[in-house]
Formats: sequence, C-alpha cells, structure tokens
Amino acid sequence: MNHFQNSHDRKIHLESRSGLRMDFNADGSVHRMMHGDVMINLFPGNGVEAGPIGIFLRCFDAVNEVTSTPLFGPGSPSSYGGDERGFVARGEWNRLAYTVRLVLAEEAPVWFWYVSLENRSAEFVSGDLIYMQDVALASEGAVRLNEFFVSQYVDHTPLEHSECGYGVASRQNQSVGGRTPWLLLGSLTHGVAFATDALQFYGLNARTQEVPLGLAEGLSKRRLQLEHSMVGIQDSPFILAPGIGISCGFYGLFVPDHPKASSDEDLKKVDEVIALSEAQDVISGTPELQLGVPSLFTAAPVLNSLTLDEEALVQHYGHELRQAEFVEEDLVSFFTPEGDHVVLKEKEMRVLRPHGYLLRSGDALIPDEAALTSTAWMDGVFHSMVTQGHVSINRFLTTCHGFLGLFRSYGMRIFIEVDGHWELLGIPSVFSMAFRSCRWIYQHEDGVLEVKSFAEKDEHLLRVAVRVLEGKPTRLFIPCSLAINGEDSSLPPPKIETSPEGIRVYASAAADVGRRFSEGFFEVAAESGTVFEAVGRDELLFADGLSRGKHFLCLITESAMEAQFFLEGHLVEAPEASSNSAVKFSPVELSLSSTESEAPERVGEIFPWFVQNALVHYLSPRGLEQFSGGGWGTRDVCQGPVELLLALGAHEPIRDILLRVFRQQNPDGDWPQWFMFFERERNIRPDDSHGDIVYWPVLALAQYLLTTGDASLLTEKVHFFHADGPDAGENATIAAHVERAIALMQRRVIKGTHLAAYGHGDWNDSLQPVIPEMRDGLCSSWTVTLAYQTFSTLAQAMRFVGQPMRAEELEKTAGKIL
Repeated sequence: MNHFQNSHDRKIHLESRSGLRMDFNADGSVHRMMHGDVMINLFPGNGVEAGPIGIFLRCFDAVNEVTSTPLFGPGSPSSYGGDERGFVARGEWNRLAYTVRLVLAEEAPVWFWYVSLENRSAEFVSGDLIYMQDVALASEGAVRLNEFFVSQYVDHTPLEHSECGYGVASRQNQSVGGRTPWLLLGSLTHGVAFATDALQFYGLNARTQEVPLGLAEGLSKRRLQLEHSMVGIQDSPFILAPGIGISCGFYGLFVPDHPKASSDEDLKKVDEVIALSEAQDVISGTPELQLGVPSLFTAAPVLNSLTLDEEALVQHYGHELRQAEFVEEDLVSFFTPEGDHVVLKEKEMRVLRPHGYLLRSGDALIPDEAALTSTAWMDGVFHSMVTQGHVSINRFLTTCHGFLGLFRSYGMRIFIEVDGHWELLGIPSVFSMAFRSCRWIYQHEDGVLEVKSFAEKDEHLLRVAVRVLEGKPTRLFIPCSLAINGEDSSLPPPKIETSPEGIRVYASAAADVGRRFSEGFFEVAAESGTVFEAVGRDELLFADGLSRGKHFLCLITESAMEAQFFLEGHLVEAPEASSNSAVKFSPVELSLSSTESEAPERVGEIFPWFVQNALVHYLSPRGLEQFSGGGWGTRDVCQGPVELLLALGAHEPIRDILLRVFRQQNPDGDWPQWFMFFERERNIRPDDSHGDIVYWPVLALAQYLLTTGDASLLTEKVHFFHADGPDAGENATIAAHVERAIALMQRRVIKGTHLAAYGHGDWNDSLQPVIPEMRDGLCSSWTVTLAYQTFSTLAQAMRFVGQPMRAEELEKTAGKIL
C-alpha cells in the first residue's frame, strides 16, 4: 500500500512495499524519487520552482499551431492532492478537463502516471502528451556533487515494443555500491518519439522563458548522450469529438542492478509491467485538492532586455572595440582597452555554454583561508556558491545547476519593480567581465539599469551595486538562496539575526558549516544610503505570505536610483596584517603588443585571462561547471601553478607550494592523488595515486632550485603525513623527503629493467588495468619519460646548489632509463 503524508506545507510523500519512494513539493512538483540508496531523478524540484519531471499536454489548431501546458507543478492550472492511492492533479485547459494520478505498484519498483482527458467543448480537439523524466540512477551525494558527471555515465537505449511503441532504457554505468541501476520508461498506449537529453527538449529556450523546443516541435526520436540526462516519451496523437474522453498514461520501471547492457531482450519487461494489477487501474475518486501557490520565480516574468545599438555601446564602452567578434553582421563580443571582455545578449543566446566568471577577494599569491569566492553568471546570477576558505564545503549561497537555464532560484537573483509588479533580471543587453568585477547592463522599455558585482582586492568583501542609468527610481527584491545548512537540506532553515550593522546568517550545529565553525556566520549589509525596507525568509516569495520552509534570505530595498550592499564571511577571520602582503599580483599588469601583426595582439589580449584562470585553478580550485573541488591534485599543482609562478618570477609562493606538498608525503615516499591544502581539511585525501604522481613534487623542487638556487629549502624540516595531526608524523628535512621518494621510484620498476611500472595508471584516467597483476608488468612511455626528466633535472639542480657528487649519482640513474 502507498503511504501518504501531508505536512503543514502540503508536501506529499509516497512509498510502496517495493522500496520506491517519491516526494512532492507543496507546489505540485516532484522533489525526489528514491529506491534504497539510489536517487532516480537528477534535478530535484526545490519548492520555489519545478524540477524537470512533468507531463505536458499539447493541442494543435487547424493550421497545426501548437499550444501546451504542464499538467502538474507550479506552472500548471492544476489543483493538487494526495491520498493512500497516490498523487492527484486535476484541472481544465483549452477546452479539455483532465486528471493526472500517480500510482506506485506495491510489489515491484514501478510507477504509473494515469491521464484522463475529456473534451468539454462543442468542437473537435486534437493533441498529444509528452512525459519528461530526468535520470540520475546514482547516490544522492554523487548527484548533488555534480549532475554533469553523473549524466555522462548514463547510457540511454531506445527500445521499440510491438504494442507500446518507443520506450527508453537507461543504465548507470558508474557503479553504485557494486550495482548498475537501470530504468525503463515508456507509454501505456503507444510512444511515437523519444528524447534522451534535456537539450533536445528545452534547447536554449529556457534561458529566456520561451516555450521549450520539444513542446513547439515535438521530440526528435534521436539518441543524444550529453550532460543533462533526461528521457522524454511522446505519446501517439489523439482527436477527441465533443463530449468524448480518453485514458492514457506512462510507466517507469526501476531495476536495482542490471549487469548486462540494455538490449531488445529487455522488451519483455514491458509486458511484465503492463501485466501488473496497477497497470489496469482506472482513475476513480478524488482526494481533497488545493490550488498550488507559485513562487515569484514561477509567477514573475523575466525582464525583456533590448539589444544595444552602436551609440549605446559607445556610451558604455567607448569607441575602441578590440578583437570584435561578429556572427554574420551582428557584433557579439569584444575587448575594451582596459582588457575587459564584453559579451552581448546575441552571443549568449547562440552558445551552448553560458558565460560565467569566478570572483575571488584578495590578491595574495599563496592560499588565504579568509578569502571569499563567488561564481557569477551572465543570465542574472550576481553571486552564487559564495564560500569562505574551502571553496566547496564552506558555502553560503547555493550553486547553479546545469547550463540550460532550467532553474532561476539558485544563488543571488534580483527582481526590479516595473509598473507595480516584479520582473526578474535575466540575460542582460550586455555583460562584461573585468579582473575583479562583472557588469550587467539592462536596456529595457522603461530605461537602463546597471548591476556590478565586485570582489575587493584589499579586504575580503563581495559587493553588489545597482544603478538606474536612465528611468525612474525602482525597488529591488533580492532573494538569496542559502546553502549554509546544505543544498536541498532536510535541516530547518538557518538562524537569521538582523541588526543595524547587517543581517547575519548562522548555520545549524548539525550542518557541515555549523560543525566546522560553531560561532561562524555570513553577513549581508547595506552600504551607506541604501535602505532595506523588508527583510524576510521565503514567505516573501509567495503571494499568500506563508513560508514553505525553504532556505532563503529575501531583501527588499526602498525605491531609489541606486542601491549598494556587500557580503562578508566570518567563518575565518582575516589576520590584521597579512604575512604575504608583498607577494601579490594582478593579471591586468601583463600586456603584449605589436603593430606588425594581429597575432601577437590577439595573444596579448587573451594572455592575462589565461593567467587569471590559472590563478583561480591554483588558489580557488573549482570551476564553472565542475563546481565541486577545493583541493590540489598533486600532479596539477606541481605543473601549472609552479611553472606559471616561475614565469612570473614569484618564487616565495612556489616555496610555499612545495612545503605544503611535502607535508602531504606519505611515510613510504608516495603522495595521495590529491589533497586539501588548508590544515582544517588535511584528512580529506585518497589512499593511493597513479604511478606518475611520485615524480611531480621532486621535479617541481628541482625546477625551483635551478631557478632560485635556494638550497636552504633542502634543510627545511617538515613532517610526513599522519592522520593524527600535523606534528604526529616523522619530522625530516626536505632532502630526506626527496630521498624517500627516490627510493620508492627505484622500487617501482618492471622486474629486470629500470622502466617505471604502470601502477594505478598515469595522467589518462581511462587507462586503468582491469587485471591488477598487470600493474607491475606494464609501463607508460609517458611516465618513463617523466622519470628520466625528474632524475636528470634533479641532477642539474644538485650540481647548481653545490652538491656535485649527488648530481653524478642522479645522472647515472637517469642514464640507466635510456
């Protein structure tokens, strides 16, 4: 029997004896689908806007024009409810009365969506149904760590059943506890088309709230293996005479472990599904239904930003547009003389990957745990994934998930008041990225608005400034989606305290941030001249003024021509005087120029940005899409950052890197594949590494010695890694650490040779030996070359710092490899 639960905010929980569990939000959207430890869906509906799971009703007019509506969720005309039989949505749209019922099978992990339609008009109505279901089939932790990674391992195989038409079998090829979860989705009547990725259904239309491509044109009947794993099933079309109704629907079958790849043999599972007693069910009875209240993210339109003409571009950026990029005759991007990169709306709507930028406070060239990091996006995300210290764990604001624009509520967003109603700032007319700031310009029908986000250079602050450049004063509604208690957390919302100095947000003691920083908090405060007329939680997002328990801080400013506020972290307090104040650098200091050729000019334009990206990878290691991180790959940090800092002549930060790396060395001489470089997270590290890892720290040290002649580093003492603490391990000089590594290198060779054994692999993660015994008998030419380079470079370094006898021994070792 299904178990039904309806809480104060009308959440619905369903569970069957088969172990299948489904949770619905109060707005009628699916939050989570689970079976045991496997999360079936990829993007949870978060309670303020719908997730991707939906059934869409399409109608066709006499000239085949298409209109459509979702049948449940906050954007639908439905009322919702639930009882012991399942979830129900009911409504009327475009002359059709409809009922949708979700039923879970009792003895098998199967669900059924039943849909009844009745034509209540005096005319014929034609249309069809499309069922969309995002697919993860992974642990919840893996899903929320990065949906792209999970999606890349899901294999989608279209199958065609003689009666039910097209279905899609989805298999997660990344093991989940030694199992390969599997899912089969299809129609209870006859599927005529399918999709396997959200890009096929949405296109890029979600970025501007346009009708999804799949609803406008139908599904493509083509398999696409991309990064938003989503299955779509398009049902056969119907024509309903006046007063006539039909019943149809869709099914889902979950298999906890499907060792074999999907094939036509799996079609017999369709017969097993439709033979279940629940598949013969009819829609009868209706529980008490209530109309869902959509949040502002669903109800409010997106501000229509207009294209800037040449005069407006000159006004904002001057006459000199460098490295201008055109598509046909349309200008889509350029650089300014100051090095800013400027992107027009027309480019954002053409490219698959949206434009985003990582901001980081401070300018030190060694890691600073007090630094704030934020990710900004062109489509109106002014700060997101704001962290202090560890750039993945210590989160204040939530992370944007997916690059198609499926969600608008993550991070910090801004609505402006237009004629008494709110409109969301989305894709601007133009977006520019400088080395410490981003700028959005919105030219719209009633004026021009500018938003700037800053990461301060001399203090750890993130700022936002909003100015009306043309038009009337406006109020701002600023919802901040909070992650301080965890993303999609089951914990209560965090504590918020308001004072004249600012608004403080504290993590719960049960949250990761709360456990790590019991007295820590993040703060949002208005600058002088800016007034918050209202400060609240998620209740401000809903027309009924009632909270749904969602984790939001919502701010409303008084009407003004300008508003400014800042974010500050108080998890880790910055020292009064920085010990590395002399070791600072800005990419904008770099320039290359040439009047004889365009190529050096182009290189000179982009080179500072390469340096900026490299510094982010080094000091705040996370990405726009690979947003989890926070540690150093042992190989990575000994390559890019070391070589960049050598090129910049910044030797003190290299010394700092080397000391941090050697403190992570295991007593056997090896290193972990990656590690966390702040002491607070020192025990977050793997137990093993690839066969090439042991060489990189030694090679980086040799390069440093050859450049600086700093032989004192060899006598510096640091501890080998020990899980009990930084001082628990054996204490030894860097020279002794090097000898321990060399001894391991010389043991890890193929028997009878001086060739480095393959071990757990090299830089290519995909080339892992399936048979463990092969690790000792295989070699990688890449690693062998690296071994020779390491011994020969270290020999040069030893000779350079006055140790010729050790240099000679290393040269002989290198010679044996050839």
